[in-house]
Amino acid sequence: MNSTAPLTLTRPRHTTPEGVTIRPAQWADKSALLAMIGALSRHHGEAATLDLPALVHLLKADMPWLKLIVAEHHGRVIGYAGLTGGMRLQFGERVMDLHHLFVDEAHRGTGIGRALIDAAHDLAKSWGCGRMTVGTMTTNIAAQKAYLACGFAPVPMTGKRFSMAVA
Repeated sequence: MNSTAPLTLTRPRHTTPEGVTIRPAQWADKSALLAMIGALSRHHGEAATLDLPALVHLLKADMPWLKLIVAEHHGRVIGYAGLTGGMRLQFGERVMDLHHLFVDEAHRGTGIGRALIDAAHDLAKSWGCGRMTVGTMTTNIAAQKAYLACGFAPVPMTGKRFSMAVA
């Protein structure tokens, strides 16, 4: 987890809510992050198995890379974005995926999610990414509307995705 300095938004589309700072995650945020990751997993009907050693391992990986940023309100972490790096090899383009976006229920609808997305966009740009992606469940209409309002465009699915355990 990185520096403690707030992130400077180079292209804010909206004002960050008063008293809220968007900054890189710090070691002191670990408990709040693990709790929010668990809450997001439960929202999607999953049981998170992530623990602190696994989180540290992910943060130290070279590829795929992970960046965590948080929204802090009066000293309390109230939201986060988990960003992973990827690419569109056929175009020689680096891509950042907004893999997780979570705002504490009491602070939803206040612009914090948008501020996290704006900060993620600026990070993607500073790291030379040509695109930022996000996905959501087909039933999560509220998230779809929010992503459209933030400037994302729908991408038609052209095929199926597959996965296999690597053990």
